[in-house]
Amino acid sequence: MKHLEHSKWTAVKKIKNWSHYEVLNINKKTQTVEMFSVCAKKIRIEVPFEDLQDNSKWMSGWIEIVDENP
Repeated sequence: MKHLEHSKWTAVKKIKNWSHYEVLNINKKTQTVEMFSVCAKKIRIEVPFEDLQDNSKWMSGWIEIVDENP
């Protein structure tokens, strides 16, 4: 879990109109991480650990995703 602290992630599909998030808090009890949008820091989401391991939902790091259907 320590490796998740302050890690950066890209949502494959935008969440609340944003793709780039950073881990703020780790909740081991509920197996989730609280993340905030890097561009709109007031936007916060909670994501299950297992979703971060699913490459169809999240990618580690900040990556530019080109939307083929704008």
